[in-house]
Amino acid sequence: MTASEMRATEPFLFADYEGLVVATGWDARNLRELTEIVRRAPGEVIHHHMFRAALEHRYGTWDHPNDFGAWAANALGDPVLAEKLSSLDLFRRGDIEDTRAAVIEVLEEHLDAVSTVPWARPGFGFHFASGIYFALPSQREAWTVDELRQAIAEIPLSSLYFHFHEARLRGQGDEDDFSRWLRDELRREDLAERLRRIDFYLFSLEELRQRIVTLLTPGFSE
Repeated sequence: MTASEMRATEPFLFADYEGLVVATGWDARNLRELTEIVRRAPGEVIHHHMFRAALEHRYGTWDHPNDFGAWAANALGDPVLAEKLSSLDLFRRGDIEDTRAAVIEVLEEHLDAVSTVPWARPGFGFHFASGIYFALPSQREAWTVDELRQAIAEIPLSSLYFHFHEARLRGQGDEDDFSRWLRDELRREDLAERLRRIDFYLFSLEELRQRIVTLLTPGFSE
């Protein structure tokens, strides 16, 4: 039996991740308005725009991994602010109020540095939203590395997001569900470490899927 055929005691159970986007009715036309709404918006609104952006952008180039960074680039035409917001490694923070504080700090520092308040292009205001998301057990499971790889190649991208992105907010430390299972059930710390090292924040979900499948392919050498 090869290492990729070793069978776990307990299978990896995949979840389906579904939800609805809910408009808040709050709009920002300029950077000051955006800052004030970020300051007072419920935590779920901040979570939605900072962590779930990947669910809306699943394919193609992934330059700005949160909605605020994308808005700064596309609506304000401000690549400096966009880079600052996009560089926040928020999945390592875990606490939504820490996340809010980090975003506000970037926005306020930028406002202090400019002579006039930056306005969005006409029709490009920021529309704040929230989301209602939940995970449901699916019928898909994996007992071996090969089965895990094959399943990841086929699961909905929202499920991949749940197990790789949201896992870091649900658990302790910088670890996704796949890495945890590989380490605990199959004693494959080598594969778990490969997945933990992925700079997933800069990948679209489809790019992330392809990367994970490659890293779990037998014979792959980094």
